[in-house]
Amino acid sequence: MADDMSASYFDAIIGGVAESISLGGGATAPAITEQQCASLIQRAHRLPGRPCGRAISWLVQRGTGFNWPEQVIEAITWYAVNDPDPSVDAPPIAEVWSDTTTHDRRSHEMDLYTAGINSTRGAAGEAIGRLLLDRPELVDTVHNAVHGVSQDPSIAVRSCAILALLGLLNIDAQKAIAWFKDCVSADPILLKAPYVERFVHYAAYKDCSAIWPTIESMLESGDADVVCAASRQVCLLSLDLEMATQELERVEKGTTEMRKAAAEVYAANVSHKIVGAVCRVRLKPFFTDADDLIRTQAASAFEYIATLDTSAQADLLGAFLDARPGPLALVPVVRALEASPVQLPDLVCRLGELCIETHRDEAGDISKSASAVAMDVSKIVVRLYAHTGDAAIQSRCLSMIDEMERHNFVGLSAELQQLDR
Repeated sequence: MADDMSASYFDAIIGGVAESISLGGGATAPAITEQQCASLIQRAHRLPGRPCGRAISWLVQRGTGFNWPEQVIEAITWYAVNDPDPSVDAPPIAEVWSDTTTHDRRSHEMDLYTAGINSTRGAAGEAIGRLLLDRPELVDTVHNAVHGVSQDPSIAVRSCAILALLGLLNIDAQKAIAWFKDCVSADPILLKAPYVERFVHYAAYKDCSAIWPTIESMLESGDADVVCAASRQVCLLSLDLEMATQELERVEKGTTEMRKAAAEVYAANVSHKIVGAVCRVRLKPFFTDADDLIRTQAASAFEYIATLDTSAQADLLGAFLDARPGPLALVPVVRALEASPVQLPDLVCRLGELCIETHRDEAGDISKSASAVAMDVSKIVVRLYAHTGDAAIQSRCLSMIDEMERHNFVGLSAELQQLDR
């Protein structure tokens, strides 16, 4: 192909190769070798004006585990630092994502990272991040490029630099944290960029005091997603680090976003071998939270109830029932118990009785969400009746079945027919 052919042809070939290696090729397709990919990159990099930087960056990103030669590494760093896309003519904060007078800021926040990875410097910055995570020994070669994209005049490009800084964090934490703080200082929007929360998490274990001002800024943000991310990290880090523990009460008793994030963290870790017991204790107050959505978030812990021992199951389910949960919070718990082999007959009866009391007016109407709960409760109660040898539990189950029949609970008839068979 002649050098003066349209760059779109070269881009198409590079893109096709990138797609092929990311999918592993077809069953009959010949394998594309690392050397062929490297030769393709070097050929495109020699084109006048170097128009294929973005496609080259995508190919490097797709080549996970490739032992790229020095020429390819040098090419990708060149695009990260020197390519004119995106334009650097405008001041850093004058991009459309910060123009609140003529644009809806929130919609642009969602597009910021997309714009970054669809620019050449942004795509190259992300490619360097993946290279550095894959091959830390390349740090000296890509060092200047990591710094370049993290301090880029474009905040869209900066949003793509976090992955490269995450790679640097494993090698030189002090430098990575300093560059990260400079990077996100350009605009608060950057605190929403992908990998920011992950960077903050791992940086805290490297140097908590250095990264803590960023966590504080995130907690004070006017953006709910940023506040949630910071709150999650406070709760997670408090399980190991004293500095985070000092902020724990602020989060657990804070705004709706903070409390929801705390409930999310504790619910997801109730069965953790090391911190599960602590998380179960911290989770219980959220069963009685004033906000229905937070109580429901806390109830998602029952997704893991089958992995707990019987004592922990009883403790958690008892605390949940004592909180007199509302209709929304009951849904994930009933769903989890229907699918798990929990052996807690008294507590399961309490749950069934509470569900019947809460949902009986709508449990027979398939157009209502209560009908889904009705089906699960029917399975739970009939199964418990069939498998228990305790006369008192059987009596409670029969009473619940009678009540469900009176209110035409969806699914009960089918469960009873199976029992008869």
